Amino acid sequence: MRRFLLSFAFFLLCTTLCRAETAASKETADNAKQEEATANISLQQLKSVIGDSSFFNEKPAVFHPECNNPRLKEKVLARIQEYYKQKKQTSIVDERRQALMLKRLKSFVTVDVKSFQPQENYNVADRLIDIKINDGIKAQDLSLCKSVGDREIYLLIYPQNNFYTVEIINFPGQPDSKKFTTVYD
Repeated sequence: MRRFLLSFAFFLLCTTLCRAETAASKETADNAKQEEATANISLQQLKSVIGDSSFFNEKPAVFHPECNNPRLKEKVLARIQEYYKQKKQTSIVDERRQALMLKRLKSFVTVDVKSFQPQENYNVADRLIDIKINDGIKAQDLSLCKSVGDREIYLLIYPQNNFYTVEIINFPGQPDSKKFTTVYD
């Protein structure tokens, strides 16, 4: 009889514990459903904020610079002068070349990116292809400027983050234009 009572008490205890665990798991499941519903509402609100009519814009905060923009020329010339300060010339002939280069880079004309032919300049053509494919920048977001004068220096202007990057291509002594850039902000 004693064994029977102990078995019955154990059975009652197990049944009570199982019911408590079931109630706790049901409460946990209800809480999880509430959290999921709250997350879905938050996600819907987030989607409505990032919609087409949103204040968020992927384009830079500044206007796209034109080739004849004085501020653009100022930034490009400042970058070239910085390069010349870092790479001092020892001969008078080289110093004269630098001075003439700065003097001749006073004006740039617009070159149509879509009609640019690789035969015009292979470095520029390679960089255009590279930036379109690897960086995913569309042709309509790119601008290409060419210096007026005997030495053809190109400026490739494209959006990057919240500003425009200006690459100086075909500059003497700079084989990698990715490293020879300035920021238009």
